[in-house]
Amino acid sequence: MSRLFKSLLFLSLILFLSSCSAPEEEVKKKKVVPEKITMLFVTQPFCPSCDKLELTMKLTKPNELIKNYFEVKKVYLGEELPDGLIPPNGTPTVYFLGSDNEVLVEPMVGEKKESALMEFLEDALLEFKITYNVDLVEKFKIKQEKDNNETTV
Repeated sequence: MSRLFKSLLFLSLILFLSSCSAPEEEVKKKKVVPEKITMLFVTQPFCPSCDKLELTMKLTKPNELIKNYFEVKKVYLGEELPDGLIPPNGTPTVYFLGSDNEVLVEPMVGEKKESALMEFLEDALLEFKITYNVDLVEKFKIKQEKDNNETTV
């Protein structure tokens, strides 16, 4: 009888402990959706390709997208990068990051013409929309309309 009692007690203790701990899937940290995509721009002094890319970023179309939907952060080659990023092979290298420095699209390496830069920017916006279910373009339009309505009242 005591052996049966001990077995039942042991079994109930195991069941109790396993039911008190949450499975790993339920413990996942909820992602915070950032307001903008982070463009981590890796550069170095006296880098002609970096300078050309910066000039391309200032052209009308790319500049409008960057100003509205991206936050540009510059770091110099050799400085510490966020965890999980593959170190750049050269400069310029631009990483497009979401929440917790999550990579949205492949890094952009080297100077780019306007059309190629626009493709990377649009891909990052699309991937952000897919990943976080938030359309930054639509969100920006709604905000603009709200701001316009407040200023006209």
